[in-house]
Amino acid sequence: MPSALTLANLLDRLARGERLLLPSARAARELRAAFDAHQRMLGLAVWEPAPALSWQQWTGSLWSELIVTGADTRLLLNPAQEHSLWREIIAEDNTHSTLGSPDSLADLARSAWALAAAYHATSRLRGTALNYDCRIFSEWADAFNKRCAKEGYLSPALLDDALRQHIATETVATPEKLQLAGFGDLTPAQQSLLAALRERGCAVEFHNLAAEPTAAPLRASVIAETPRAEIELAARWIRNYLEEHRDAPPRVAILVPHLAEERAELDSVLREILAPELQSIATDLSSAPWEISAGAPLASLAMISAALELAQWTRRPLSIERVGSLLLSPFLGHATERDALARFDANTLRRRKLLRPEIDIAELLRLLLSRDPDAPQLAAWLREVHALAQRAASIRTATYAEWMEHIRALLVAAQWPITKPEKLTAARFEATRAWDAVLDLVSTLDFAGRRVPFEAALDALELQAQSTLFAPPATHAPVQVISVAEAEGCLFDAVVFLHVTDANWPAPERANPLLPWPLQSSLAMPGTDAARTTDRARTFTAALLARTGAALFTSAAEDNDGKLRPSPLLAEFALTQLSAEQLCPSPAQVPHIEPELIADNAPLPPLMNSEVRGGAAVLQAQAACGFRAFAEFRLHSSSPETRDLGLDARDSGNHVHLALEAFWKQVKSQKQLRNTTPERIESILRNCIDTALERHFTPRGPWDTAYLDLQRRRLHKLLQQWLELELERGPFEVIDAERKTKMPVGPLVLDLRLDRMDRVGDEAGADIVLVDYKTGSASPKKWEGLRPDEPQLPLYALYPSRGTVKAVTFANVRAGKDMKWSGYQAEDGILPKARDNRRDLNLLIEEWRATLTQLAQDFADGKAFVAPKDYPKTCEHCDQRLLCRLDPATLHQQEGEEEESDG
Repeated sequence: MPSALTLANLLDRLARGERLLLPSARAARELRAAFDAHQRMLGLAVWEPAPALSWQQWTGSLWSELIVTGADTRLLLNPAQEHSLWREIIAEDNTHSTLGSPDSLADLARSAWALAAAYHATSRLRGTALNYDCRIFSEWADAFNKRCAKEGYLSPALLDDALRQHIATETVATPEKLQLAGFGDLTPAQQSLLAALRERGCAVEFHNLAAEPTAAPLRASVIAETPRAEIELAARWIRNYLEEHRDAPPRVAILVPHLAEERAELDSVLREILAPELQSIATDLSSAPWEISAGAPLASLAMISAALELAQWTRRPLSIERVGSLLLSPFLGHATERDALARFDANTLRRRKLLRPEIDIAELLRLLLSRDPDAPQLAAWLREVHALAQRAASIRTATYAEWMEHIRALLVAAQWPITKPEKLTAARFEATRAWDAVLDLVSTLDFAGRRVPFEAALDALELQAQSTLFAPPATHAPVQVISVAEAEGCLFDAVVFLHVTDANWPAPERANPLLPWPLQSSLAMPGTDAARTTDRARTFTAALLARTGAALFTSAAEDNDGKLRPSPLLAEFALTQLSAEQLCPSPAQVPHIEPELIADNAPLPPLMNSEVRGGAAVLQAQAACGFRAFAEFRLHSSSPETRDLGLDARDSGNHVHLALEAFWKQVKSQKQLRNTTPERIESILRNCIDTALERHFTPRGPWDTAYLDLQRRRLHKLLQQWLELELERGPFEVIDAERKTKMPVGPLVLDLRLDRMDRVGDEAGADIVLVDYKTGSASPKKWEGLRPDEPQLPLYALYPSRGTVKAVTFANVRAGKDMKWSGYQAEDGILPKARDNRRDLNLLIEEWRATLTQLAQDFADGKAFVAPKDYPKTCEHCDQRLLCRLDPATLHQQEGEEEESDG
């Protein structure tokens, strides 16, 4: 019958130099930390390390002794080497193509091989393979076994069996005594190794773990309403438990069945309840009272992702977005360059008009040096990286170790991770160590003696960075959030087991898909018998209760998928069923504090200058909402401009303006347009389009040329159709286009640019038509009312002109049926006849004068009331919603109501 050891018993045995084996590396690490703390408490300055090891650490040390003594020369494969070997075997077999990628199949094959080896079943794979998948795996396993025997490799899965053989032949020293504490089920391979030790006279002892005796240990279960409420309830109980034991801080474990999926929510709740003072996003969490063991892939860390992407960029172009993120990365280049690079990214890189989704380092350097006067300093690290990449590009193949050293050199040139090692945070310092370990791990792939191209080495590095889980360095916080498996062999003062439902506990086990079912069933492998799974969960629960002072099992009544039921296993233990109120009484009500109301009626200061930048947009914003005009044109508040690849709507509109401006400078009237040959018009139009596009573009390479040709054809077809529409008007002569001027409107002086002014009637007449080009939707209705949506053309009408305004019109230069003239005329024959487009323009212009003058006066007077013209439509795309006092929740609510009504 195994004895039960408390933490004090374990520490005593370690102090006597007795070796203890624990089920996991975590359990061994925690016991060593407890031993070190105990030695410090005794006042010791130095002491021997605690001989507490996990099973894998112990067997690894035995194998190292064999290698040192020369008793065995086989190479014990590390995970990267074994994965590489499996992948190579699978890639050589064409029959795997329908099963999955070589990397995923290599991982699956490794797990199946490890399971078969643990149950002494590797020699039975071929004879028991009954289906297609099992037969293929048995062939892979034969090839893997033969390759290992030929090359002198040893799979980690066969280490226990190899040690057993050495113990039988006495080529490895046999310890006098071996103690195992906290183990559950042992695999047949482990049992065989221990049996061989016993045959050689080693005393193998098993010990259970036990908590220190307490007067009334808590053994309880509780059901909360929802999973979120369950986590919050557990966190409140833990906070109370920690406060009750403040004199001797206890160690508390939170067991979570699916820890990786709930990491973010657990961190949020623990931060809110256990340490609300850490809510700030900038707070250093190294002193947090909790520690979550679930790690994220190393490649997902920002600093590691930057390193990988930089290495990728040296060999192939990256997307504009990824290059921008590299330039702004806090882990590359000089920290003092960040603002300048941000300006380059926003004002140059993102504003490139050509549809080039990717860019390489050489092109970026050319662009940087040609556009930014500060570029020689800014580009120093990029030039050094590029020089290294160019030298390496001439090397076709090299060893993995040589490529890893090349990547290290690239990162040194890029000054990764910028901050000096002594100034890195603990988490980032550990991340750099983990990165170095991964580079070293990939270097060990030279065990096969192959030389590979850079791309293959980089793929191997990315794979290892993705498969390596990184957790911040252990802080030995009082609250440990761990998975259920990690709790085996660990001692805690209190344990909270979350989500103990019938779906989570016993934890579902599945048979391996590559191993024959009859073989797995006959050997009682995991996932083959629900009764054995339940027995293991029952044994684990009993051991957990025995080695902890307080145990709380929680579950939720329902989740988003429906009602939940507690695990039936809980009924087998003497647990006290508590309500949420009994476990954690509701805190006292927070006293109500009356708000203090402060009148917001202080007048705004007067304008510093009557000349306001923004032109008609000032009055357009004032008409939409006084606060928007105030924020945009007096506070100069704006959101970062987003850019799409290639030409956006504004770019396309500008090219229409430029092309038509150039066209009417050559073809000055409708008469000339009508009398010029189609061939000549075609030639003029093409030249004008080329002029408009070349004003913004300098194509480099076939991709750019092809994109510009596409834009040229689109613009040519659009304007060709528009010129046909110009012939449907009455006679006209273009007398002005794209004129920039300043115009007084009330107390303001605005910058204007008149799109186009035509003279109509006979040549001696003084009648004019004002034209506003629009490539988007536009209607004369947007000129109406005291708060017009489009005040630009009414402003044109107020400009002191050289004649009488006979028509004001939008020129809707749009493809399809929306291409038309839409406006008002004083008499028929000036514009194409349309329903109800006759107006008294003199009266209309005076109305516009009064409306626009009042809007200008309101802006100058600082009338910045939050009063959207058409709520919530006016607010949908407003950049000032973070500043104004409208409740965004109300806006979202109204948007939802509109969607429901539409349905």
